[in-house]
Amino acid sequence: MTASRAAILLAALLPVAGQAQTSYRIDSARTHAEFEVEHLGVLRAQGRFESVTGSLQYDATAPAGAIDLAIHVASVATGWDSRDQFLRGTTMFDAARFPRMTFVSKRFQFENGRVVRVDGDLTLRDVTRPVTFVVLAMQCEQGACRAVATGAIRRREFAMDNWWPLIGDAVDLRLHVVAVKE
Repeated sequence: MTASRAAILLAALLPVAGQAQTSYRIDSARTHAEFEVEHLGVLRAQGRFESVTGSLQYDATAPAGAIDLAIHVASVATGWDSRDQFLRGTTMFDAARFPRMTFVSKRFQFENGRVVRVDGDLTLRDVTRPVTFVVLAMQCEQGACRAVATGAIRRREFAMDNWWPLIGDAVDLRLHVVAVKE
């Protein structure tokens, strides 16, 4: 086989080999992030971020994947406007200076063909720390992927130590992600 024929054959096979990797766009209308944190030592304050954007690459056959999320912190909603304004302010998220919290995966872990864990870096207020999300459920079919994952961070690791210990340090996170095929 000549070098030119081999190059043509290789070029013809490359798209086939890459077809299992599918690109998805995060559906902001159906995706959100929830959080829960101790408040006043006995209560649990809850809220959510309504605006989440990003992308997902997924290949169940490899198995492999990657996710890149941007959580827009000004979209915080706790059901109490005064608390939401406080959270957007300079002593907490400082949404004017740091409008997004981001999560970029480094590794998808699979067991028995199912995603069970995603390790990556979470950046909040210009501080980046490793975070692991345990994937409770993930299903991809009919051009969309749906997933629920949980993780946790410590506020003080992200320069958000104001009001501690009245507001707890450990924050539980829960992501509800819907991504549509591009």
